[in-house]
Amino acid sequence: MRALKVTFALAGLLAMTQYLPAYYNSSQFSYYVIREAARARSASQLKESVLEQARAYSLPIKESDITINRTDSILRVSVDYNVPVNFIVYNSELKFHVRGAGMLPMIK
Repeated sequence: MRALKVTFALAGLLAMTQYLPAYYNSSQFSYYVIREAARARSASQLKESVLEQARAYSLPIKESDITINRTDSILRVSVDYNVPVNFIVYNSELKFHVRGAGMLPMIK
């Protein structure tokens, strides 16, 4: 019985070591996207910044995962991506969606 408890504890610990970094990096990236979208000056600058930060957080985000829309003076960014989580006998993907928006400066 004790061996079974130790086995489950080790399996839980293994799961935490795989899932926690993925969730932590994704939450930090989400915060960054929201903050960066609020102060962005152009769509191309925002896309490059988001891609650079995704690389810094080791997130598998491609340019095609980022959607930027401009409506009047509002710039909206949406990032949909999957993070693979690999166990010894099971592989899964965590799906994340981040949205942010900001006002573009008015040109007079």
